[in-house]
Amino acid sequence: MIETVLFDIGDTLLHSEIPKTRDILDTAARPAYDGLCEAGYDLPTYEIYLRKLRRGFRRAHLWSRISRREVRLTRVLDLSHRRMGVSLKTGHLEDTVQWCAQALHRHMAVDEHAVRVATELRAAGLKLGLVSNTVFPGSTIDDMLESHGLLDYFAVRVYSSEVRYFKPQAPIFNLALGRLGATAARTLFVGDRPDKDVAGAARVGMRTALFTRSDPVPCGRVQPDYVIRSLSEIPSILNVSVQGS
Repeated sequence: MIETVLFDIGDTLLHSEIPKTRDILDTAARPAYDGLCEAGYDLPTYEIYLRKLRRGFRRAHLWSRISRREVRLTRVLDLSHRRMGVSLKTGHLEDTVQWCAQALHRHMAVDEHAVRVATELRAAGLKLGLVSNTVFPGSTIDDMLESHGLLDYFAVRVYSSEVRYFKPQAPIFNLALGRLGATAARTLFVGDRPDKDVAGAARVGMRTALFTRSDPVPCGRVQPDYVIRSLSEIPSILNVSVQGS
């Protein structure tokens, strides 16, 4: 019997309107660049600025693969600007992180079924939580969830940027289970990545649901217990009655 449901965020509860991954940094960097210029910082041209930020993120992700610890946006921005000869004051570094986050948040849309499904699951007495890989500070993700009406449904939210572990590593899943007082065998994990979500959650003993609109279904070494095309399928999987049905 499932008593707990953990969700991924990106491409599960929220969907990005930015079509290409390589465009994400450009979308986030432009308002940061404009804000710092307005604050009086002497920056290179935007093309050079963006190129140096990309280089900084490549270095950070290489370090992350070696150390098996999550990248932190605040540190990447700090180091990248220092390499440009720009030392950001503490307040301006925090502002830069916020500018980046707000720019991306404007391009995120809540899944059409997310709020209704979360309402149904909570009404049925299930514990709900989030486990997300992200370079952003947890506070900025919380702000985004709140703006979409989702924050209050998830008392436990585990972000890789805060705990430094990331999916599919077992500790990030176990942290969420511990904070919820849940057991893996009675937990369903819902996510869109076979390699990160399904494999990681299954490794610690959870049931898994792969949320995908791809056809054919993405394959992984570990097969999900369920494949869903819509979040609206989750209540029926768990035998939770839907309000108004």
